[in-house]
Amino acid sequence: MSRQSGFTLLEVMIAITIFAMLATTVSQVASVTVDNQIHLEKKMLATWIAENKIIEMRTLEWDKVKKGKEDIKMSDREWIITTTVKEKKKFGVLPIPLDLKEITVSVALKEMSDAPLQSFISYIAND
Repeated sequence: MSRQSGFTLLEVMIAITIFAMLATTVSQVASVTVDNQIHLEKKMLATWIAENKIIEMRTLEWDKVKKGKEDIKMSDREWIITTTVKEKKKFGVLPIPLDLKEITVSVALKEMSDAPLQSFISYIAND
């Protein structure tokens, strides 16, 4: 009587099913990781652009600090910088004894201009 050894068809099918489930899970995790990495890169670039714009506005003369919109290209992407400026006379309920402007800088990708990736608020005093 000869005895054959090896796997049955059922055992092979179960092993293939387990492997397919693991491969699908690994693929999904890798996809989410890549998407997160791309989003973080865009957010970091938007942060740099916003910080640069605020620094640039701090170097301007008082009368030239105004609202505006600007298109720039950085890191092979097109960005939109939106700047709003408000005169501040009070900070909360306290009056401010000097001229102050509140600057809001928002940065978005050009193809998603209504969804800013980063937004900063800064204050500039006229001294």
